[in-house]
Amino acid sequence: MDRTNPSHRADEVESVGVLGGTYLYTMTGRDTSGRFSLFDVTGPEGLAAPVHVHDHEFEAFYVVAGTVTLMLGDDEHTGGPGSFGIAPVGMSHSFRFDSPDARLLLIVTPGDAGHEALFRALSEASPAGSAPDFGRIGAIAAAHGTRVVGPPPSPRS
Repeated sequence: MDRTNPSHRADEVESVGVLGGTYLYTMTGRDTSGRFSLFDVTGPEGLAAPVHVHDHEFEAFYVVAGTVTLMLGDDEHTGGPGSFGIAPVGMSHSFRFDSPDARLLLIVTPGDAGHEALFRALSEASPAGSAPDFGRIGAIAAAHGTRVVGPPPSPRS
């Protein structure tokens, strides 16, 4: 079924907890005929992803609210609403929430090339309140076309 122009109510989208954050599956590869996936990420100040590289996906970041630092290759950019960053296939990248009201959109293309299943698997492997096992996280990521190449960025001092 081609669902290239679906609409969703907020209570109709899938939500998973990943490393202390909440990831809403706003649009999936199924919704967009594989063109992209869109995730709406919220979480506490200090929420950060391990530094990683995608083997198959291009990822873009759009700051909706608060302050977020994007690590893109060797560059670090801190910005507020409207800030945008891109990590092409093969570029190391990460993000960190620098304010309690941060909200970030992740746009991943192609859709459902690994991220949708990756976030579900990470949610199951790292339940809320448990300390992350980065060895296990790295193995799960690798099974979905993502290589963890460093720890999450430290909180701002």
